[in-house]
Amino acid sequence: MSTIKILLSDSTLNNVPAQIKRINDTKLSGFHARIGKASGNSKPRIALYLNYRLGGAKGKQRNYLLGYFGERDLKEVRKEVESLKGRIAAGEDVYETKQLSIKQQFIEDHSPTVELLFTEFLERYIKVNRKDPLEVERMFEKDVLPAVGGVKLKDITRRDMLSKVLDPITDRGAGTQANKTLSILKQMFDFAVERDLMQGNPISTAKKKNVGGIEKPRTRALEFEELMQVFERLPKLGVSTQVIYALKFIALTGCRPIEVTGAQWQEFDFDKMIWTIPAERVKQNKGGERIHKVPITQNMIIMLDELRASFSYLSSKYVFPSTTCTTSAVGEQPIDRHSLSRAVNRKQKELGVPKFVPHDLRRTMATRLGDDDIGADPIVVEKILNHQLQGMQKVYNLQEYMEKRVGVLSAWGDKLQAQLNSELLQSKVDCIT
Repeated sequence: MSTIKILLSDSTLNNVPAQIKRINDTKLSGFHARIGKASGNSKPRIALYLNYRLGGAKGKQRNYLLGYFGERDLKEVRKEVESLKGRIAAGEDVYETKQLSIKQQFIEDHSPTVELLFTEFLERYIKVNRKDPLEVERMFEKDVLPAVGGVKLKDITRRDMLSKVLDPITDRGAGTQANKTLSILKQMFDFAVERDLMQGNPISTAKKKNVGGIEKPRTRALEFEELMQVFERLPKLGVSTQVIYALKFIALTGCRPIEVTGAQWQEFDFDKMIWTIPAERVKQNKGGERIHKVPITQNMIIMLDELRASFSYLSSKYVFPSTTCTTSAVGEQPIDRHSLSRAVNRKQKELGVPKFVPHDLRRTMATRLGDDDIGADPIVVEKILNHQLQGMQKVYNLQEYMEKRVGVLSAWGDKLQAQLNSELLQSKVDCIT
């Protein structure tokens, strides 16, 4: 390449001989022009660069594009070169600064909305990593998208997310839900940063204690008399059969609401008297293979027979079929596990007991198994709850205690049923008298 050294000026660059490919400026070191190839009758394009090295002889060498001759005033270019050289002397990598600026401008020009980000986040992260993506969808549809769904990511601020999304959740008394929403939002914005859609996470340093508050573990366990009162009153309050029986199943077996509501008839082996809950409904990391085997007691058989008789006309594969689902035919889906908490919440006052949620029935059952009349071994209770044992027990104790679990669950079921029958009989006597 033919290179010459001469003062870069309009006159020089308007009359560059064909054999010259580069001209180095005589006044400003590193400032040079590169002459491109001529196309047809048009003049070759001339690019203006500043070449510099940062960090001494072995440092990074950069070629900073200043623009093209004819598109920029050469006097302005020389002023910019002088400014750039001053910044370089102070240790700034002006090339890197420019690249970051270009990147930021691209993000701003092509910034999607929060709603578009959520669509991608849902498909590529939530559905891949979570067992229950519907819960996240509901969360966003209720609290996030109506508030900021149409806002571009480049315009989202920490203040927006706190005042428009999280504070309203906390203000309605749902501090725990606000904290859950904060966690998911942090994951979504981290995802956006990784996908080069944002420069930084606007709520990365937001703390749960300043949003929904410090969460205290729930400790609500119903007294036995409270439990009996709940199940005695539920049928009189217009609550659906599926919801009542699902709540009874939780109290009877100690299973989680999601394990119960999604139950399918094919999971019940009445020869071996075992209900096998598949891994996808068992609480564990997505992809986990741990199942939950629940002994089928006589009280469970009675309830299952009653459920089959009540909903046999649907020919549903689900034990607790939905008859109100709007997205599919009757019986094609199970009842939503959230329908249990909605029903309990609506009827809380009429039930006449202190506030509780369906999951508290699981804790109630575990607690009441320790009462003197049942006196269950704590390890057996842990197995009934499908908890993994801790410490060395987790490694060495592989016993399932199935026979003892059958005995404990049968005793508990008999106690429940005996009391319910007694209250039903008393109710009939009261009606007669």
